[in-house]
Amino acid sequence: MGSRSEVKVVLLTPPVSFRRRYGPLAGAGSSMPALGLLYLAAFLRKEGFTPYVVEASALGLSVEETLKAIEEISPRYVGITSTTLTIFQAGKLAEGIKALSPDVKVIVGGPHMTAVPEETMERFRAFDLGVLGEGERTLAELIGTLEGGGSLEDVEGIAFREGGRIRTTHPRKFIENLDLCPFPAWDLLPDFPRAYRPPPFKVMRLPAVSLVTSRGCPYRCTFCDTSVFGRRTRAHSADYVLEMVGELHRRYGVREVIFEDDTFLVSKERVLRICEGLLRNGMKLSWSCNSRADLVDREVLREMKRAGCWRISFGIESGDQRILDEEMKGLKLEQVERAVRLTADAGISAKGFFMVGHPGETRDTLKKTLEFAKKLPLSDITVTALTPLPGSKLHEVAHRYGRFEDDWAKMNLLDVVFVPWDLTEGKIVRFRKRMLREFYLRPRVIGSYLRRVLRNVRLLPGVLRGFVAFLKAAL
Repeated sequence: MGSRSEVKVVLLTPPVSFRRRYGPLAGAGSSMPALGLLYLAAFLRKEGFTPYVVEASALGLSVEETLKAIEEISPRYVGITSTTLTIFQAGKLAEGIKALSPDVKVIVGGPHMTAVPEETMERFRAFDLGVLGEGERTLAELIGTLEGGGSLEDVEGIAFREGGRIRTTHPRKFIENLDLCPFPAWDLLPDFPRAYRPPPFKVMRLPAVSLVTSRGCPYRCTFCDTSVFGRRTRAHSADYVLEMVGELHRRYGVREVIFEDDTFLVSKERVLRICEGLLRNGMKLSWSCNSRADLVDREVLREMKRAGCWRISFGIESGDQRILDEEMKGLKLEQVERAVRLTADAGISAKGFFMVGHPGETRDTLKKTLEFAKKLPLSDITVTALTPLPGSKLHEVAHRYGRFEDDWAKMNLLDVVFVPWDLTEGKIVRFRKRMLREFYLRPRVIGSYLRRVLRNVRLLPGVLRGFVAFLKAAL
């Protein structure tokens, strides 16, 4: 066995077109790099291996271009991260890799593989191995075992083939102290961050990057899959986050951070320390985050605003309380309204995520959702079709509540795969368009976008792309 540094590992996202990912909203889509790959690359490098990152999806590469990039590197291992949306593209890419280099090991991880490993490995024969759950330690140990000729049975958190069967090993424990992970390997991305485009409606300044500073979600919404990172929240310390943001600012000129944590505000104390550090360091960054409605209060909003926060996105889902209760959202509509109004009063923009086509959804509940969205002082909304993804509780029971097409190829949050008994697919599609029109084509919302562009004219091209995409999606 040679030196670990001689072991080349290519990590990539499958090549998926903007049209496939965003449908009619492709013009407003994101080409941000997959942060998980950069964490994996940094960990592999720390363990002595030589990683490469090919951001096929973000850079708009075709399958052929992706295969050419892999061939030029000539790796021993290719790691692919995949969601349900991209699993067929991952399978096609794996077949191409095997056709070019049969000896290369194709390792697949991500939410889809973690949720349904046996079925995924059976369906996609070009996948050699699967990484289940949190990937850093598992992938490094797996490659080390393969290089050293060890037993795969001893590697926790993987799926592998043995004698025509798919076997899975004991789940790996989560990394308790995330600060032990090195910073994501941004240096492996050519022309980072300028080659990567955030959604035009999602930023105030450029260049911008996405960060995830915590893992795990303690809530039990039936439509969510938490199989990769679990239900217990683990977070980077405030000091780690501040040091990471500082490096992005100094080394790469980053001016805005999009915190993509599921629930950034789970620890109020940590958020306040991050805000204090941002103010003390004087970087004058703008930033945004996601939160549950029951986690915000006047104190934390005041400090977030002072530290540069300009938007908070809330998962609202529906304007009908019965639907929220049955999907175990754990929130009251009154809490949502209070949170959004407190946010707006603090001078922070509020965005709402909504889904349509819930179990038990009717014309009446759809009308309530639209009225609720228009009643709130929201600046933006996203409206998707409810999708019972593999790994979620809803996936197991969806057939009881409506017509469920359990087709991975259509699970993109745009195609309608679940239709509750009292609705039709056509009604869901038409209502989604109506909701977008009635929300956005109002003077208050249009005015907020004009003010945003006037504050930073560099955003104008992106906003225009987004507006054209909106017209395609809503009309």
